[in-house]
Order: sequence, then structure tokens, then C-alpha cells
Amino acid sequence: MTESPVFLDANAILYAFDETGPHFVETVAAIQRLQHADIILCTSHHVIEEVVHVMRKAGVAATETVQTVATLPNLVLIEPDTVLAFAERYAKLSDDLHMGVNDALLLQLLLDAGITKLLSFDKRFVERAAELGIKQVAR
Repeated sequence: MTESPVFLDANAILYAFDETGPHFVETVAAIQRLQHADIILCTSHHVIEEVVHVMRKAGVAATETVQTVATLPNLVLIEPDTVLAFAERYAKLSDDLHMGVNDALLLQLLLDAGITKLLSFDKRFVERAAELGIKQVAR
């Protein structure tokens, strides 16, 4: 059995490139460990959008941010089904777990893709993910 891909949350991507940030060293080490183990790293355009938004507020151009994210070797984008049923599933997840719709969307995306591991620094997101069988990777 091959290892599940690991989903990178926006904060993990941001920390991976913020050399002055509090989680830079551990984030880079975790990503390098995963890559060395040939584990696929993935994210979604929803996460990229959040990263671009945060970086734009810090004065970094959107194109520069996307180019920086693209330096993560072999990063794969996973995307939702193109049917309204996907929205129905994440809306129900949002209601059932009393969580924000954006987090529910990401968790539903992981469930649909069969991804059981993630790298995030958002404690509440990690807790909600754990309720669904999605585990935080060691940092």
C-alpha cells in the first residue's frame, strides 16, 4: 500500500517560505522529510488563493507568490468535482461539524480524494480533520 498524499494547508505553505516566521524550520523539515519519503504533496486552488491573499496584504504580487509556491517540487493540485453535489456535501459537513464553509470545503475535498494526512498549523482545522479520520503529519 502506498502512503496517502499529504495535503498542505495555506499556513504550512506560508510558513515554508517565511524564513523569519516561528514555524519556518519545522515546516521546511517536515516538507523535506515527506519529499524524501516520496510522499506526494498536494494542495488546492482554494489554498493557493488564500496564500496569494495573505501575501498580497504583505505587499507581494500575486504572480510572485504563485511562482514561489511553484518551487515546491512536484506539488499536485487536487480539485473538487464539478457538480453541485460537491457543494451539497461540504455544506452538510459545515453544518454537521459546526465549522466554517471554507474549512469544510477543504475537508470534503480531502475526503473525496481519499487523502488521510495533512500538514497544518490550524489547531481547530486539525481537530475537525481528525474527527473525519484525517491525521496531522509529524512536524
